[in-house]
Amino acid sequence: MTLESDALAIARAGIRSADPARSVARWFRRRPGGFRVGRTFLPVPRDARLHVLAIGKAAGAMADAAARIGGRELDGLVVTPRGYPGPRCDLPVRYGRHPVPGPESLAAGRALLAHVRSTRPDDAVLFLISGGGSAVAESPEAPLSLGEVARATEVLLASGAPIGEMNALRRHLSEIKGGRLLQATVARRRATIAISDVVGDAPENIASGPTVPDPTTFARAEAVIRRYALGRALPAGVVRWVRDGARGRHPETPKPGDPTFRGVPFALAATNRTAVAAAAAAARERGYRVRILARPIVGETRPAAERFARQLNSSRKRAGRSACIGGGETTVTLGPRPGRGGRNQEFALAAARPIEGRARSLVLSIGTDGIDGPTDAAGGWVDDHTARRAREVGIDLERVLRRHAAYDALVRLGALVRTGPTGTNVTDLHVGLSAPAISRGTGRSSPRSAAPSSRRRRS
Repeated sequence: MTLESDALAIARAGIRSADPARSVARWFRRRPGGFRVGRTFLPVPRDARLHVLAIGKAAGAMADAAARIGGRELDGLVVTPRGYPGPRCDLPVRYGRHPVPGPESLAAGRALLAHVRSTRPDDAVLFLISGGGSAVAESPEAPLSLGEVARATEVLLASGAPIGEMNALRRHLSEIKGGRLLQATVARRRATIAISDVVGDAPENIASGPTVPDPTTFARAEAVIRRYALGRALPAGVVRWVRDGARGRHPETPKPGDPTFRGVPFALAATNRTAVAAAAAAARERGYRVRILARPIVGETRPAAERFARQLNSSRKRAGRSACIGGGETTVTLGPRPGRGGRNQEFALAAARPIEGRARSLVLSIGTDGIDGPTDAAGGWVDDHTARRAREVGIDLERVLRRHAAYDALVRLGALVRTGPTGTNVTDLHVGLSAPAISRGTGRSSPRSAAPSSRRRRS
């Protein structure tokens, strides 16, 4: 086995731990007369219906698990990004766009609202929420258009703003986000099971919180526009809408304490820490001494990657095989003409120089959803030879990182990781491995030939 194959196996173990079906099964149980979500019992009369509304990248598998456990005829709707697996159960499915909402997202959002508005007071509604929900289902606040909301999303994605700041603004442009979807149903029995794709696991930031109250305000959204100097880049209608809302001219999103949400259970079924813990266990099984980074890895991608590489280097001080494992979600502030790439590809490439010459060292960075930025890759890996190989083939790593063009560089280096959509999303995993140098004559395989075997194109 190689460091490369070990790293990929460790990452896969982390991703498997956030399997959507198993995650739902841990929190949703059928009981006589109803269902249990976590510790809360939801009584469902025999003549009432159970509605399952699943939204996000893990929606298909989450809905299938709920259908198996429910054991009765279900109503509902599944909304997931195109290219992700739909449900196998009989629930209808809509495919939206991601990461920027498109016409399919608008159709899906309106279908969701229509469905929850059709429920009866005695019905039960189970919301299954996962990452990607902010884009795949959308219904803009009138008079905003889908084009204005889509452009606002593009601007936010390129701004370098953390997810909490982005969603404070997005929640105030939507009829679905910030608790508005749950607010639209008259059903008295409601519950949410969520798989978190955000650092900190704040419920209002998972898919922009369609079923939970919004602690932010129009004034906070306006402050985001000022803080990141977005006024000229955003559509004028969006800026005007937020400004008028901050002055009390539009109704606010529902806030904590709103009676609509009283007694409504919210269960976090899987998080990034779930994946990190499982990855660490897999590393230990392979004989690595493991260091788990206590804090989420956040901030600008390049300095975050360099810090991670230094932490891996410091783990080498004692003899033996060592692993440094962390998770989180970094940000990339794009320039006017960025190249192809994603934050995980950039994270990996930025770690190449700090580990250069550190015999038998490797850093792998992967998005647990299998999609890194607007590319077909999940991430990438580098080792202690990558920087030298880059120079040999004429790749200027500094220029590549400055242009945010990691994808093509990693393709040339044979170090791109392609998994295809995994069906879940608990942000990113970063795996650093090191091992004692192998003495001359042991026949160490070249890093290029040892590339992970699963680097395949998404179908």
